[in-house]
Amino acid sequence: MLTSIVRSWFAAGLLAAVGTTGAGEVPRYVLKPGQVVDYEERQSFDSAQRKSETTWASRVWVVGRNDDGSARVVIRQTLKSKSKANSADSDYESTNFSRFDVFPDGKVPPNPSLGYSIDPAHLFPRLPDDDRQTVDGWQAVDDRDDATIRYKASGAADGDRFNFEADQVSFMERIYEGKDHRVFQFDRKKGLVTHAEIARAFGSHMNGQGQGSLELKAVSEMDPAKLPTFRAEMDHCFDANLAYQELTAKVVKSGGEAESTLKKARSILADARAKLTLPEPIAALDKLIEDHDRFTKYQIDEAKKFADLIGKPAAGWGSFETKSPAVNRVVSALSKSNTASEIKDLDGHSHSLAQYRGKVLVLDFWYRGCGWCMRAMPQVKRVAAHYRDKPVAVFGVNNDQEEKDARFVVKEMAIAYPVLRSMDLAGKYGVQGFPTLVIIDQEGKVADVHVGYSDHLYEDVTATIDRLMAQAK
Repeated sequence: MLTSIVRSWFAAGLLAAVGTTGAGEVPRYVLKPGQVVDYEERQSFDSAQRKSETTWASRVWVVGRNDDGSARVVIRQTLKSKSKANSADSDYESTNFSRFDVFPDGKVPPNPSLGYSIDPAHLFPRLPDDDRQTVDGWQAVDDRDDATIRYKASGAADGDRFNFEADQVSFMERIYEGKDHRVFQFDRKKGLVTHAEIARAFGSHMNGQGQGSLELKAVSEMDPAKLPTFRAEMDHCFDANLAYQELTAKVVKSGGEAESTLKKARSILADARAKLTLPEPIAALDKLIEDHDRFTKYQIDEAKKFADLIGKPAAGWGSFETKSPAVNRVVSALSKSNTASEIKDLDGHSHSLAQYRGKVLVLDFWYRGCGWCMRAMPQVKRVAAHYRDKPVAVFGVNNDQEEKDARFVVKEMAIAYPVLRSMDLAGKYGVQGFPTLVIIDQEGKVADVHVGYSDHLYEDVTATIDRLMAQAK
């Protein structure tokens, strides 16, 4: 996950050292257990299709200090957005929680409780390592999606204030021809960012620009006697959510067991909630339970759909023969009713299932307007690079209306594996959500399916491929 930092709505910083830094010293975050920090960020965005006003109200609790010098923090962030579109107006509100550890220079270690709804770097951007970086500039890279933030000091030294600029280059900026520029004011005495000016703009697919600001609203202290209970209950909440996520990740492949699996998952949240007494962790679990109930039917339907796909012959794109006459009859029927022709990639080369018999195939279904597809793509690239000299073939499958959009993504994301152009192959594999990765085994059967973005997509996909390769030996 984050070994350095970032966000497009996401990324890093803070800590727990003893004193504050003085003027002229390298700036450092100074957070003390029991401290409560409130920020408010406001942004407006204006395009030909939509105008929006968005507010992020963030409360940071410093709940402890670790032996390695980092601080453990919990963030609650409430987003409120009002949009005016050509056809209708809409309001949206959501609240998310995140837990992570942060070092004085803003490093945030990988942590499954960090998630991707909250970007710490917008509140606590990375700070320079030393005086040399203060002069030359510094950067932070998010290993999850290759997003980079480039920093540089700006303006003359101003006593206790350290000013610096940040330019983010993530999939959002690369694929949608945008910019995200922020100018931060850091107070050395407080050990916190106190203000930031924000300028954002996008070309393709969004065609608009926005501006905003971040303000430090308050710094206060918790009652020391309440801190241990608050931390214990928030930890209980986050740990229950991790157990819930681990179980629900199995639902899509659980077939007829999907409903019972979802009931067990819900009970994890409900049982954890029953043990809580404080409003913040109770609110966090109530939201998770509400979301669970809202998406239960969809998850059951998805499980039924993929139960009809996994373990069955893959939809034929081009001719395909196996050693089994019975399988060949099924494949032949699929080929005639679904996709009987070969599919060309962007370089004009034709491909069919028959060409890759004996290899594991990975199909990554995406389109340019899908931000989560773009964010997942670096992990797919890692999969392709990892198995470059192995009996594994990775393909992108693009269904953009305009071929130029597919070519733009291939160039900007430096995709080295073939990208197929097909408007109907996704339907043959029951793909409705993007991104979706379909893994086909050496005999032409669907072995696994991964739907949506995940920070551990690379690990999940390579585990399936390694299992299939081991079985073939």
